[in-house]
Amino acid sequence: MVLGLDASTSCVGYSFTKGSDIIEMGFIDIIKIRDINEKALYVYEKLSENPLIQEIECMYIEDSLSGFARGRTSIQTIIKLAQFNAIIRFIFTFTATIKVIGVNPNTARKAIFGKARVKGKTSKQFVRDELEKRYDMTKWIKINKKGNFDKKTLTHMMLR
Repeated sequence: MVLGLDASTSCVGYSFTKGSDIIEMGFIDIIKIRDINEKALYVYEKLSENPLIQEIECMYIEDSLSGFARGRTSIQTIIKLAQFNAIIRFIFTFTATIKVIGVNPNTARKAIFGKARVKGKTSKQFVRDELEKRYDMTKWIKINKKGNFDKKTLTHMMLR
């Protein structure tokens, strides 16, 4: 069993997979937690409550950004995300003794879907479309307070 994480400082997506089967997936909302260390500990605690954590052989986590995304990402955001990823990696490596492997999102998409993106689609939409082609995603879809599809649901479920 593999645990895949897509960590941001407001939401952490996770998936438990065995081979090409998705066993469970979801996200942990951490936007209201202020301290970066408390955010990481909260994620660890939430995932540790899941009985599947006992079966994990290794964990994949999306690597931190290493460059600017066409004016949408500031250096402060990159640094904060790198710090958060480092804390999560440390906690899972030394507390849960799980081997943690960083993966570039483009590399992950290429390995899973055969390509990293499609012209005219955001990477999030590309991942969602590709996952929906392969799996019945209805049991994992979350609806937000307005009754719309919660965009956090599938934006980070491709790591395995």
